[in-house]
Amino acid sequence: MSPLRSLLPVMLAAALAVTCSTGGSKQEDATGPQTREVREQHRTESQAKALEKDRDSDPDDFNTRMELGRVYYDLARKAIDEGNQKEYVEYLRKAQTEILAAARIEPTSPEPHTWLGIITAYQGDLRASETSFRNALRLAQADRYRQYSGGTFYSNLAHICVYKGDLQAARRYLDKAAKTGAPQDELDRISVLLAWKQNDMVEARDVFNGGVVMSKAFASTWDGAPLPKKMETFDDFAAVCCKNPTCGPHMEHACKRERQGVARRELTIDTKEEQLAIERERQKELKEIYSKRKKGDVEITIEDPNAPPAKPAPSSAKPPAKK
Repeated sequence: MSPLRSLLPVMLAAALAVTCSTGGSKQEDATGPQTREVREQHRTESQAKALEKDRDSDPDDFNTRMELGRVYYDLARKAIDEGNQKEYVEYLRKAQTEILAAARIEPTSPEPHTWLGIITAYQGDLRASETSFRNALRLAQADRYRQYSGGTFYSNLAHICVYKGDLQAARRYLDKAAKTGAPQDELDRISVLLAWKQNDMVEARDVFNGGVVMSKAFASTWDGAPLPKKMETFDDFAAVCCKNPTCGPHMEHACKRERQGVARRELTIDTKEEQLAIERERQKELKEIYSKRKKGDVEITIEDPNAPPAKPAPSSAKPPAKK
């Protein structure tokens, strides 16, 4: 995705459905009221078909492959939110195929790596996501001929580090993100998560209250998706995160302190195996794409699928704070 878009969907997992009013068009009257979610689904499917035609006519067009990968990813998210795991895996594989094709076309572009980081974060694989975001940052820094918004590369990493519990690294990346132009609403969102993770409730509430006043996007969206109801209190913020299966599981202890239930995405064994197969395909393709690096090229990291799980970073959480 573009550097600015890179963070908006990253934890982008929260496409919450918003029900439309019933006073719609004549077509809606004849077929029954449709939700905005259904109409958006139809739009996304139409976009995919149009982009597929463009891709087939020019398979070497980087932008078409990237955009089609994004659309497939949106369809994968919608499928899993609706409980259609078979369709989720199908679209997930298609999304990865298009993004890797874009990486083959432009191996020095950070965009495919940013999107691979988004996809793996959505799947809950924080290690793979952090690796992809680091690769994206390296490529962006190495490209002297294009202007990238460096702030979003750093804020992506800050977001992942908060979820991992590496709060020292999260602060470091957040500081760099602020200095290099990351969107203010995203800086505020990560700052609230960081303070909340550390159990500094005074800071978490202060940053939340400031974000609500200073940024409309902060209060009315989550990871780029519109919320059905504007967040007005920190309790609203906590509820949105904890009910989001891409946020809640990584903030479980914080959610429990706020007496919030944590949403989890239930996957069948077959779906988990398919996800693992897709992950292996990703690693294999990336190794092939970057195996012929010349001396002096940017080093691209490809994690070993057989490596033991990374140990969680030591938490610097404070004792329970009074509310």
